[in-house]
Amino acid sequence: PGVVHFVFDNGIVSTSGNDTFYEFDIQAYITGTSNSADLLFGSANVYVEYDSELFGSSISGTTNLEIVMTGILTTEVFPGYGAYRVHDSQNTFSDVFALTFEAIYKDNPSAYPQVSTDPNNPSDFFHIKMKAKAAGSGVVSFPYTRINNPGDQFWTLANLQYAGPADFSEASEPIYIEGPVTGDPYAAIELAYFEAADKGGKVRLRWRTESETENSGFIVKRALVFGDLYGAFEIIDSYATNDELKGTGTTSKKSDYMYWDRGVKPGVTYAYVLQDVDYEGHIRECEPVLVTIRESKIISNDKFEFSSSYPNPFNPAFVVPFELYTATKVNIRLYDISGHLVKIVANREFSAGKYNLLVNGNNLSSGVYLLRTQVEGIVNTQKMLLVK
Repeated sequence: PGVVHFVFDNGIVSTSGNDTFYEFDIQAYITGTSNSADLLFGSANVYVEYDSELFGSSISGTTNLEIVMTGILTTEVFPGYGAYRVHDSQNTFSDVFALTFEAIYKDNPSAYPQVSTDPNNPSDFFHIKMKAKAAGSGVVSFPYTRINNPGDQFWTLANLQYAGPADFSEASEPIYIEGPVTGDPYAAIELAYFEAADKGGKVRLRWRTESETENSGFIVKRALVFGDLYGAFEIIDSYATNDELKGTGTTSKKSDYMYWDRGVKPGVTYAYVLQDVDYEGHIRECEPVLVTIRESKIISNDKFEFSSSYPNPFNPAFVVPFELYTATKVNIRLYDISGHLVKIVANREFSAGKYNLLVNGNNLSSGVYLLRTQVEGIVNTQKMLLVK
């Protein structure tokens, strides 16, 4: 199956306000195989060992550690729906945290990009940002001598029982941090609160300022969330183009703001951050707030639960999400508006668990389709609209 080489690279020291951070990338490449399926990551565990004197102990799950998915892990089967599930990071030891990801649509390998085979251009997976607690020198590395069978932490879609070999010789980056490393960031506003809520499939953002000093306005950014990991934050609106996001300049009075994000999908968790910008262009960013868009349940009882398929309209694919509490036979078929069968999505017994079946409509024409789900005598039909 080849050799997977893990790489820690591009280490830099950065600052925000008076705070200091160390940032680096986690990458990988594969050598020694000509089988294309061996180049598709099914799942992996990646460990990071760090100097607790520089960054503190057990930093996973705290604001001192920021993990952003990059490269292959940002692959989407269609806009807003990632191909990989990234689990919450864990403190393996007081100075080691673990990152775990897995392919969601293992039965659809065409949805996944191949891992690089070029040692000079490895594939990106994560960008790590750690807040420094003290100045000094150290290293971040993959602690393969402290992990049982480290080569068994990686699987391909070609062989889900893959057992190494793996190479960690490039999974190390030196650190040197000069002081000082702490301080208070510049603040143009006194923010009372910033909140996000799902309101009928739309996100309502609300915030209040207790006072503002030369505040030009606000920028709203959004990212996908997988477990406790965030995708890249992207600007979705700004005071530069939307007057509703302009600030009040300088005031000692309370000011209330509201913003609606209508470009969200059911069953997806989003993170939002609010940036305020003063007259000189200084930017301050608040802590992220999270909101999950509820899925509508179309079949639900004590044995199974089926949610509405999404996205709808779709192009070219959609997902059929369901959860079984016991082994159950599931029959899902797609018909055109005339009642002709165009695709058998599933017709077999599934074991207990959560499923996301990917239905590809590349060979279908634009129009209305009927998705018929039958499970233990219960039948439901959902209209699906394909727009190409």
